[in-house]
Amino acid sequence: MQKTNLKNHDLIITEDGSQSAFSKTYGENFHNTTGAASETLAHYVEGCKIVERAQEQEDFRILEVGLGLGVGVEKTYEAVKDLNCNIHFTTLEIDEELVLHLKETNTLFSDLEKQGDDYVGVVGSFHLRILLGDARERVKECMKNINAIYQDAFSPKRNATLWTTEWFKDLYELSADDCIMSTYSSSSSIRKSMLAAGWKIKKGIKFGKKRSSTRAYMTGESDSDIIEHLERSPAITLTDENAKDYHL
Repeated sequence: MQKTNLKNHDLIITEDGSQSAFSKTYGENFHNTTGAASETLAHYVEGCKIVERAQEQEDFRILEVGLGLGVGVEKTYEAVKDLNCNIHFTTLEIDEELVLHLKETNTLFSDLEKQGDDYVGVVGSFHLRILLGDARERVKECMKNINAIYQDAFSPKRNATLWTTEWFKDLYELSADDCIMSTYSSSSSIRKSMLAAGWKIKKGIKFGKKRSSTRAYMTGESDSDIIEHLERSPAITLTDENAKDYHL
């Protein structure tokens, strides 16, 4: 039986048999209860076309917004471990107890070393760096030329500051021209915030009970039907100024 040192979270099992958790701090599950592993694969590994693009490059950079229980790290590692490519995976996480829990319960994280406010580790050609603390501050220390972003923060109603135009501008400035940003959210306010930051928006897949999701690109054109819908929508563009008052 796995040990757990979690005080701020309750572990849960999702419908596909994979483990997730409920955050007592944010009052929300980490994943769609349909399946933590299957959601991660659908929205992030496949949604960002990690394998197809990484296998054509010597170095590939991924930024994950929210470590959670490490499902994003684990599923990405499993997908890319046999590729001839250096994967640089950076994840932003505010709660250190999650890292300590993973070091105790998951061999992929067991050899992580703490360096200042970071945890770092290397498994083969997979380089992992966990930046602890306020994501809005720590993102300024992230690598540049990011090829993929897993925008997997708690929902806007729980953690609005990681969904504002200013946040998406920060991510835009760190990204390579081929970057794909993927998220489970299809909120009109969030899509407007992405557009205001310069991203091009396309419709993502349906997963579980959610009818859609969002994929964002540095170049190209946004889906015309999304633009038409947003032009008619009364939803606000989420910004740092109005985030504290934002409710879905």
